[in-house]
Amino acid sequence: MRQKRRLATLHAQHHNVDPELCSCIPLFLLNGAVPTEQKEDVHDYDQWVLAPPNLHERLHMALAESFPRSQPLSLLLLHVSQMEQVYLSTASTSSYKRRRYHASPGLLEQILINARRAIRIDDEVILHEGVGAAIILPNVDQQGAHLILERVYHFIGLLQAETVVPPLTRETTITLGVGTYPDVDLSMDALLYRAGLVARRLILRPAITADLLAMKPVPRRELVRSSNGGISQQTGSDYPCVPFMELPRLLPKRLTHLIPYDLALKLSCAPVGRDHQYLTVAMANPLNTESVHLLEVVTGLTIFPVSCQEEDLNVLLAQAW
Repeated sequence: MRQKRRLATLHAQHHNVDPELCSCIPLFLLNGAVPTEQKEDVHDYDQWVLAPPNLHERLHMALAESFPRSQPLSLLLLHVSQMEQVYLSTASTSSYKRRRYHASPGLLEQILINARRAIRIDDEVILHEGVGAAIILPNVDQQGAHLILERVYHFIGLLQAETVVPPLTRETTITLGVGTYPDVDLSMDALLYRAGLVARRLILRPAITADLLAMKPVPRRELVRSSNGGISQQTGSDYPCVPFMELPRLLPKRLTHLIPYDLALKLSCAPVGRDHQYLTVAMANPLNTESVHLLEVVTGLTIFPVSCQEEDLNVLLAQAW
């Protein structure tokens, strides 16, 4: 009964809190310490575990009490964000940059419940609701910190988009970073910098449905043998869980260079959108798992297949790149 009440509370928290845009930035930018060799990459936020200013201030105060010190100290950073929903039925989606939002406090709490299974009871957790947390690990050296990182990553990975309360409706990214003092540079700033580098990233994606993403259903094309022995296609019933996308008339070069043209012709597909490590690919047969796997091997990205009008796809493929 207590567990049911707890789940009901988490469900209410999720629906009573309006999502807030995520404007977090890397810790080292908040601290003002940017190593010279990294100045060119400071705005490439994909490689950083982000944090809000308030969390940085609280973390800095907590660490200040521990310095100077002779024993090792490690820091684990965790950040949670959710991507806004998009409507793939619009042609402009391929060039639209989706915005990130903070998660609900209830979701972050569920993530931390799993993370706490990998740390000690007396390890200090500095929490910023809906955004993330910093976990201070006293007397833990670099080797121990990475073991804890892997355990935290494992336990968080046990969560599923369908089993959190309530089930996820937005793509959720969880990033983890870890740093240890002393390492190379004997300073608290160096510790914050190293902990801010992404060491592990976990993405929970909700079940994709036509209703959730407001997408058009994909027509099933069945092969039918005609009276003269030829093969033609007929449209049958729908696949309600496969998204449909109206294709643009032209593909940007930032996408076409990801898939070799010869391979695109062979697989009858075209890259139509990218969001971080996800590549949206329009395919004549989006249910061909072998083609999807081959594209993932070639591009090094996670492929998100969508269906389309084959005539529109052929128009794109006629424009060699």
